[in-house]
Amino acid sequence: MKKISIICAVACVMLSFNASVFAGGDWRKGIYNRDVSENLLSVGVEAVPVITEAFSSTTPWALGFNAGFEHKMRPSIIHNKVSFGYGLHSGVTRYFGKHINTTAAGNELQQQWDKYKSYTQIPLMLDLNIYYNFSRSNIFAGVSAGVNFMLGERDARVDSIGPSITSELEDAYNLAHGKDVDFISIQLNENNVSLTHVIPTFRFHLGYVYEISPDLRLRAVAGIEYQMKYEDEYRGVHIDATYLTYYHQHNSPQMLNPFISLGISYSL
Repeated sequence: MKKISIICAVACVMLSFNASVFAGGDWRKGIYNRDVSENLLSVGVEAVPVITEAFSSTTPWALGFNAGFEHKMRPSIIHNKVSFGYGLHSGVTRYFGKHINTTAAGNELQQQWDKYKSYTQIPLMLDLNIYYNFSRSNIFAGVSAGVNFMLGERDARVDSIGPSITSELEDAYNLAHGKDVDFISIQLNENNVSLTHVIPTFRFHLGYVYEISPDLRLRAVAGIEYQMKYEDEYRGVHIDATYLTYYHQHNSPQMLNPFISLGISYSL
């Protein structure tokens, strides 16, 4: 009977201790739970200033929405403040065409353009992150790899990446004007909302997370995105304020732009 009383007393003490600890607020402050892994759902908005020379004149900026899932692992055996995470994200990003004022003469009918083509991309990316954890926040660095599904077409300054099939035409205009003239290649196809390209894409990013509560936190990410080039066709060129029909084929240039994303994460 005495042994049973001792066991009951110890159990009561342990239960009361656990209850008081969990009632104290943020459970992550307890060393008893520092090895807990997490599953995170994230949503955010994204801005992309286009600095790639071939596209900065046609689609100078983009806005997007993203959502993702990540499994954040237990702290590493290397250091108890370091952990790793892996997951995936998707979303939608709209690249907005720049407004222009061009009249195409020399055809049977004059044609008027008011802007370059806008287009949409839907990313599907796998993510890998390394975290350094503080008491209520962490910083992280990571890489992403996947594809962008492109809806619509994009105009491009193909001469910005070196010699092209338009080089003779460029030389003639540059000689006539006595200076370099901007040549923008105009897409062959109209900008229909349909899947046109699947572009291999890579990202490198840095981020910061602040825990508002044990389950909800703010998330900021900044980095750089690389998209590979692909073969494309163009029906004409926009030369300063003039349009000429001039069919040519060329690789749509590779793209390298920074991005910044702000959002929230929820720990399941």
